[in-house]
Amino acid sequence: MSRFLRASAVSVMCTIGAIAVGQAQTVTCQNAQYDSEVVDRFPNIAKACSDIVSKGGEDYAVVKARLDRVDPSGRVQVRVKHPDGSYSKQVSIRPRPELRVQVDGKPARVSDLAPNQEITAYVKVRAPEIALAPVEGETYAFTPIEEPQQQMAALPATASLLPLFGLLGGMSLLLGGWLSVMRYRRH
Repeated sequence: MSRFLRASAVSVMCTIGAIAVGQAQTVTCQNAQYDSEVVDRFPNIAKACSDIVSKGGEDYAVVKARLDRVDPSGRVQVRVKHPDGSYSKQVSIRPRPELRVQVDGKPARVSDLAPNQEITAYVKVRAPEIALAPVEGETYAFTPIEEPQQQMAALPATASLLPLFGLLGGMSLLLGGWLSVMRYRRH
C-alpha cells in the first residue's frame, strides 16, 4: 500500500508541476515581455491589448485603433484605444497600397478608409511594428511604427491683385482731384 501511495503522490506532484509549467508558458497581455520601444510608443499596451496571438513563434498584441486619416501618399495615422475609452498619441504606418483590411466585417482597401473608423491592429510584442487586420486569406503586412510628420497646412490661395488695383485707382482719383483744385485756384 505504501508503494501505491508513493506512486500516487509522485503522479499528483508531476501533474501539478506540468500544469504550473503549462500556465507559466502561456503569454497573456499582462505578462508579455514587450520591447522597450513598443512601451515607449504605447505606454498602456498591456491594458489596451485584448488578446495575444502567436504565429510562427512571434507574439502579437491585438488592439483596437481609431483611424485618424489616410494621407494621399498612403501613410495611415491611427490612435490605439485604451481600456478607459481614451486614445494614445497618433502614430503613422505605411501599409502596402493594395492592402485590403477587414472593417465592420467587410473588406476595404486602405485608401478607402474613412476617419474615425475603428479597426483591429496587431502590434509585435518584440518590435515596434504594427499591422492592420487583413481580409481573410491575406497575410499580415507589418510596418514600422513612425512618429507622425507634422505637415504645415497650405495657405488658401484666395489673394488676388484686385485690392492693389483698387488702391491704385483711389490714388489716381486723389491725384486727379488735387490737380483740379490746383488748376481752379490758379484761374
